[in-house]
Amino acid sequence: MLWHRAWMIISKKAMRLPGTSLIWLSQPPTRWQIELSMLMEQDNGQFFQTLRLVLRVCGLACLCAFWLSGCVAFRQPLPSQLPEQIPEEWAADVAIDKLPMTTSLMDLLGEQPLLRQHLDEALKHNPNLRATALRLQSAGYMLAGTGSQRRPQISAEFSSGRGNQNIDVETGKRKTSNSRQLSLGVSWELDIWGRLANEQQAAQQTVLAQQYHYLHIRDALAARVIQAWIEQVAIRRSLDIETNRVAFLQRIETVLSDRYKSGIGHLDELSVARSRTEIAIADLSARHTALRRAMRKLEVLIGRYPRGILATGMELPEIQPPPVAIPATVLLNRPDIQASLAQLQSASHRSRAADKAILPELRLSAQVFRQAAHLNGLGDATSAWHLLGGLFQPLFAGGRITNTSKALRVEAEAALMDLRATVLQALSEVEDAFDVDRDLARQIQALEVAVTESAASSDYYESRYNQGLADMQSLLIAKEQELSVRIRLHEAEAERWSNRVDLALALGAGVGGEN
Repeated sequence: MLWHRAWMIISKKAMRLPGTSLIWLSQPPTRWQIELSMLMEQDNGQFFQTLRLVLRVCGLACLCAFWLSGCVAFRQPLPSQLPEQIPEEWAADVAIDKLPMTTSLMDLLGEQPLLRQHLDEALKHNPNLRATALRLQSAGYMLAGTGSQRRPQISAEFSSGRGNQNIDVETGKRKTSNSRQLSLGVSWELDIWGRLANEQQAAQQTVLAQQYHYLHIRDALAARVIQAWIEQVAIRRSLDIETNRVAFLQRIETVLSDRYKSGIGHLDELSVARSRTEIAIADLSARHTALRRAMRKLEVLIGRYPRGILATGMELPEIQPPPVAIPATVLLNRPDIQASLAQLQSASHRSRAADKAILPELRLSAQVFRQAAHLNGLGDATSAWHLLGGLFQPLFAGGRITNTSKALRVEAEAALMDLRATVLQALSEVEDAFDVDRDLARQIQALEVAVTESAASSDYYESRYNQGLADMQSLLIAKEQELSVRIRLHEAEAERWSNRVDLALALGAGVGGEN
């Protein structure tokens, strides 16, 4: 009954306070809430007088500390944007308007269902990509913890003690006393200089950089899968030519062996033919080994056990020319450039936070507690409050704060240099890919003519040999030249399509529509 009477008195007085929640007043209170409310009602003047005194002293101390510290916290930040020395157009003569517009690496492949299936499998099961994704998830959890530093912290504590410091006046002996305390505390560091905000922004930019790093790894993985596919198809086509070469040489060796046994041939011709056959067999074995290695490479990329049995087709995917934009647009589309920008911003925020570490820290804390000799007496004990405002100003730390500030400032400058190095590397990759594409186009054009001419020469010498008008040596040379040129043509075509993938990646094309 006494509890409800006390609650009615507190409720009526609280109803007269502006901003009081009627919903809160309608809820049945606990005994702790009632005692705390009665305590605040009794000590209302003393509580707010103490609060005003703490805030005045802390505010005056902050103004003095700001005047003494100068403008150390407002040092000019480093520029967090692309360097100004970016060309307006590429050095290579590229007809940008005439190239087809594509949005991702997938659009460059055309109709390749099996290759697209391997790409999807790699993006889901590649262990390196999954590890990067898990680290990114971990960084997100850490970021949430960083932001909590700017909010008030609430804690509960229970302590139990036993001592014999008190002396009984009558007996002159020390008497043992027990103490039990239950408390609820709130602490809050006021971010008056923005130091905690800078630390949180630095953590946010670090996580953003890791997100772009994940996108960069994902796009690079997709490009490597496509290139591994192209490599395997090119080896299969070369293997087919090498097999035909061995079959042709073995057929020639059989003819020469029969002629030698009949007494109309020469031993030197047979020896040369056998030598060429064995060399071709060795080359064929090397091609088989290269094919198995390429298959294992592709299996590892898509997350399978490297058995060396993954099959592909015999046709090279004709990679279309990727879209080309101006250099500034290309750089902003690349996730590695965005990651470097985020790292620069993170380093700049860390540097500013370190500069502000020399400024005083303002902390407010409040505590409500009950204390009794026994645990069961805490319910009947009187609640008390404790309010504290603290100002912490570092005076001497052996140069740690100053040196940390200087070190992080240098780290920010190093991050700026890293950004410029990444930009230069990106521009170089694009220019190199353009140059290689032009060179391979000229090579393919010349090799196509060479294949036509060498095939005609081979047919001519084979016809002359069948008529007895040419020797075996001339026929072998013509056939070897034809097969060698065909292999070079297949390798040049594969290299061109692989370079197209590098060019698309350098121009900012990724797996999805946007990086």
